[in-house]
Amino acid sequence: MILDLDAIPFFLDKDVTNDDYSLFKGAYSSGSSGIMRFEDDALVLEFVTDISEYSMTSFKQSRTDIQVRTIPVHLIQSIECKRWKFRNNTGDWKHIWNPKLLITTKSLKVLEGIPTARGNELMLTLELRGFQTARAFAAQTMALVAENRMQRIEAGATGKLKAKDEG
Repeated sequence: MILDLDAIPFFLDKDVTNDDYSLFKGAYSSGSSGIMRFEDDALVLEFVTDISEYSMTSFKQSRTDIQVRTIPVHLIQSIECKRWKFRNNTGDWKHIWNPKLLITTKSLKVLEGIPTARGNELMLTLELRGFQTARAFAAQTMALVAENRMQRIEAGATGKLKAKDEG
């Protein structure tokens, strides 16, 4: 059973793969932001992307329409919350980057159209204050994935037993 966690805000780092740069005119993505939540045995990502366009005489910023991507639970391979640390000159551990949520899927198709998705992995940047909630969200997601796998195994096993009894 899934706990009732709020939607978690996230950021997608700047995606430079489709940027169009030239000396006099161009457009580039300034990054994306959105929220993720659970809905009907799926992880739902809603986000908007900031687009900046410039020319010799003007600069314009705009946002895309809200984009929604749904990742069914049975296609999630793993989800983990990470926080990078380094040692400063005095030898103390310091956290320098916002925590990241790394989602690995079993399909390339479910991540299609999400900026910064690389293959079957998607890295979401989280707010610093949301680290504990994100860890709970990742643990809850992995428990849900395991429960879903068990149900699929049991359903497959009972189907094989029925076929054997009939045959």
